[in-house]
Amino acid sequence: MAENSFVPPVPRFAAQSVSQQLSDYVRAAIVQGAIKPGQRLIEETLAQELGVSRTPVREALRRLEAEGLIEFEAQKGARVRPVSVKELAELYELRILLEGHAARLAAKKITPRELAALRQINDQFLALLNQTDLRGQQIEQLIELNKEFQTRIIQSSGNRHLIRIAKSLLESNALYGVYYYHDARKSRVSHQDHCAILDALEKHQAARAEKLMRTHLAQAQATILATMSQIGGAALDNDKRA
Repeated sequence: MAENSFVPPVPRFAAQSVSQQLSDYVRAAIVQGAIKPGQRLIEETLAQELGVSRTPVREALRRLEAEGLIEFEAQKGARVRPVSVKELAELYELRILLEGHAARLAAKKITPRELAALRQINDQFLALLNQTDLRGQQIEQLIELNKEFQTRIIQSSGNRHLIRIAKSLLESNALYGVYYYHDARKSRVSHQDHCAILDALEKHQAARAEKLMRTHLAQAQATILATMSQIGGAALDNDKRA
């Protein structure tokens, strides 16, 4: 763990969900800066520090790998995936352009069935936010619901080349989404933005839908950058590797 960083309290691990609780704990430590981007995660050390066996630690790290937070290197093991201001800027530069245009196209042709699916996703998103204790599993679900919301709008654009490229960018965004949705207040802002975008789509207001989507993504980029700045160190370093 990094010195002078907030370290989340170690939970008492329930036998049936040790790996999930471990992944929640490590995720929180990464987002809050106690474990730095690029830092190596040694299974045996984590197991000893947290008082568990290595098996659930390994399972937890694999779960975080699937989320894009952890990467495994041959002969070296796991480390926190480095985050990059440059990568963030490049990623959102393209997302703002493509998903803004997708929202404009979608507003012109979106069907009642597609709108109903978007409303259902947004309702599920709000239901999660209203849970009193927002933790790792809910955060994973928020990220997935947001991804599904954005994907459905992209698909409603009807432009197959745009769909292919924009969906690929969404996959690349997984790591940075964790830095956004870990804060429940930020997640509520995201829900409000989704409501406004939905309203524009339903009214077939193409220019408004595009503007709202662009603004939503630009604000998300700024929020993620602020979180990365709070973490500091390797999080702001574009090229260094631990």
